[in-house]
Amino acid sequence: MKSRLAFALVFVAIATLALAAVVGSLGLALAEMARRGELAHPATFDPWGYVMHYGAVSGFFLIAAVAAAWLFFDQGFAAPLTSLTRSLLNTLRTNPDHEIQYAGPNQLDPLFQAVNELTRRLAAHHRELVQAMTAATARVEEQKNRLEAILRDLQEGVVVCNLNNQVLLYNQLALKILHVTGELGLGRSLFTVVSREPISNAFRRLRLRVAEGRHHDHPLGITTRLVCATTDGLYTLHAQMTLILGAEDLPTGYVVTFNDITEELAALGKRDRLLREATEGLRAPVANLRAAAEMQAANPDMDIAAHRTFDEVVFKESAALSETVNRLCREYRDVIIGYWPMTDDLSATLLEMVAQRLRETSDISVTVVHLPQWLHGDSHSIISLNEYLIRCISAYSGVKAFDIGAETGPRQIYIDITWRGEPLPAGFLDNGLDTVLPGAPGGLTVRDVLEHHQSELWSDRCGDGLARVRVPMPAARGVHTASELPPRPEFYDFSLLQEQPAPGGDLAERALKTLEYVVFDLETTGLKPSEGDEIVSIAGVRIVNGRILTGETFDRQVNPGRPIPKASTRFHGITDEMVQGKPPAHLVLPQFRQFVGDAVLVAHNAAFDLKFLKLKEAESGVVFNQPVLDTLLLSVFLDDQSIAHNLDAIAERFGVQVSARHTALGDALVTAGIFVHMLALLEDLDVTTLGQAIAASSTIVKVRAQQKQF
Repeated sequence: MKSRLAFALVFVAIATLALAAVVGSLGLALAEMARRGELAHPATFDPWGYVMHYGAVSGFFLIAAVAAAWLFFDQGFAAPLTSLTRSLLNTLRTNPDHEIQYAGPNQLDPLFQAVNELTRRLAAHHRELVQAMTAATARVEEQKNRLEAILRDLQEGVVVCNLNNQVLLYNQLALKILHVTGELGLGRSLFTVVSREPISNAFRRLRLRVAEGRHHDHPLGITTRLVCATTDGLYTLHAQMTLILGAEDLPTGYVVTFNDITEELAALGKRDRLLREATEGLRAPVANLRAAAEMQAANPDMDIAAHRTFDEVVFKESAALSETVNRLCREYRDVIIGYWPMTDDLSATLLEMVAQRLRETSDISVTVVHLPQWLHGDSHSIISLNEYLIRCISAYSGVKAFDIGAETGPRQIYIDITWRGEPLPAGFLDNGLDTVLPGAPGGLTVRDVLEHHQSELWSDRCGDGLARVRVPMPAARGVHTASELPPRPEFYDFSLLQEQPAPGGDLAERALKTLEYVVFDLETTGLKPSEGDEIVSIAGVRIVNGRILTGETFDRQVNPGRPIPKASTRFHGITDEMVQGKPPAHLVLPQFRQFVGDAVLVAHNAAFDLKFLKLKEAESGVVFNQPVLDTLLLSVFLDDQSIAHNLDAIAERFGVQVSARHTALGDALVTAGIFVHMLALLEDLDVTTLGQAIAASSTIVKVRAQQKQF
């Protein structure tokens, strides 16, 4: 608008100047004519009136012409250009893909077309730039996640520092190795937790090596090793420093990896002491024995008293020597165990691999039973040892079917290999102690593996017609407990359990211990199945003849078709990303129904899970009409004096180890362990058949229903 006003003022000025020029020219011309006497009546002639009269007419037409020119210029050029400017600014600032519309004179069409082409190209370049930035951001995020995963999985503590020794990056293991509570602190000096001199000296050596160009040929390149300590001096660290080089090979920082070697150095010191005692420490008693023996040999006719004195010396020194050797052996064994790499592992994982290897390479069938237990050991040698033992037992007895499982002892975890038959004879296991295990690293023997794990073998009876080999293993060093979350609220749809039909045929009279069960659990988006909450995970484990078959499980994640609330993810850990691409419930439930077969269903707070299954019957086309036992109701029946009947409380009462809680499979395994304990307790109360167990549960349902009315 301001530009158009400026153009208008310019045209007004032009018109004014032109009019002044016309009037002035006429006035000068008439004045000259009057001076020369060229006018007819000069005395009466008014030249300025003449000028004003004709000048006004001329000026009118001149102004009209200028106004017409201005109007043409304004409408044909100024207004469209002003509109173009405004539209172009709006396009650039808001929507680069917007095409500027023009409906003015044709003479500006090429300009608007050129501007639109320019904005199209600009928009294309903008999109390419956005795509490039998005891709670059995704790559950076991917690399960041990859770096975080690498740092997380490294077995060393990693710290990245700048030239001022300020911490730029570290992994969580660094906190543990450096024994830092809380956070190490980005921007904090490394020397607040690690001794200064070893780090500074190593950096100076590396910088000098790079400055002199020796890093190209040096075996370690831009890396060096050093030993340092924490600032309190309590822990000794083995470290490796690597320079970070920028342009022209100039250092911009460094990376330090740490390992805590405090215990290793202590073990080395202990080993040196053992070697010293095994050489110098045994010299004196051996010399005394030799002297006594030589004295007796040189004096065969010595009197009885002197002979008895030398016998006492021999006995005393022999006993001391024997005790010293035994002590050295025990301490040496402790040192060797300390050096052997061991980790905490879940027994079910290791034993399932034993079963799989035998299944793939022989006709031996192995069933993994009992609840998983955490143990501490060398996983590869444990697998090799148990595979070897089962092969030996099968070769000796001809048995082809075994159970294998882990049970918790007072101080150890017992791996039991069980079969139907007689125990192995005494000495059979001892005869194979020096056998080299197939595939074991370094030619490990059975004895080596047992010594590394401070274990031994024995065979005995373990039930009616059953025998076993028991292999004790160290319990896990770490604490593997479930996260403490509030239990799921009790849920009752009394019609689901109160109206449960009596089992058909002779099923009601079948003994509980002889039945096949599937213990199952669901994880969901919430606690209100009738208000739209959906299944996100379903899992089950089979129980046969009172044995939990941990190798026969069903575990599926389910796409709920709706967002999973964060409040629910906090319980089961399942996120929207984890179920993306997973099948919906109406496809998973038929698979689970096939897994269940004719087994009796068992669940904790079963009404909650059954409600979800009931609501999915029409969509999935499957009906779960088997008998159902609820461990919550059975717990109330068995111990109505207890206040807490949630899964964690019952597991604690029965001594069932809880791991992987609040996952469908983890909860199903815990429930299975509880249910197996309940079978024995129910038998003590003369509840021995399925019909009696259902009747006991129904009694509790009726009581709870009456309580709910009040």
